[in-house]
Amino acid sequence: METLTRTTEQRSASTTLANVFYATTFYSYGTAMMDYFLIYPSRAIVGEREFVAYHALLGDMIIPISVIPFFVLTVMNILLLRFRPSSVPKGLIWASLICLLIDWISTAFVQIPMNLQLNEGKDLPLIQRVMETNWLRVFLESAQAVLAFMMMQKSK
Repeated sequence: METLTRTTEQRSASTTLANVFYATTFYSYGTAMMDYFLIYPSRAIVGEREFVAYHALLGDMIIPISVIPFFVLTVMNILLLRFRPSSVPKGLIWASLICLLIDWISTAFVQIPMNLQLNEGKDLPLIQRVMETNWLRVFLESAQAVLAFMMMQKSK
């Protein structure tokens, strides 16, 4: 009886983890797409004098709104490798994690260095480069959201 209770508790915990993972995925995807398709282009129309303050505000606000949830999402994806609902194929979880890790690498080595340069002032060619190089992240985050949706469908 104790084993059955523990198994039921484990199943419940893995289902809860998966559900929070799905919700965080879609929250994170929404904030990222708003950032990429609304905030990034808006930098081009902000005036020279206001740009540094505007960019600093964006940098400060992106951490709690987008970066921390994306980090939590990555941690939950790792936890799902160990505590996954039995109906969710491990391959989908791995594919999701690979998308997230490549996204982190792109963020660290491509987007962050360019955004740090923008701290110095408005640079239209650099803003354009940030948006052009960001398509990899758009693809990865879209793919990860589709994978999470597929996992969610398997969880039924």
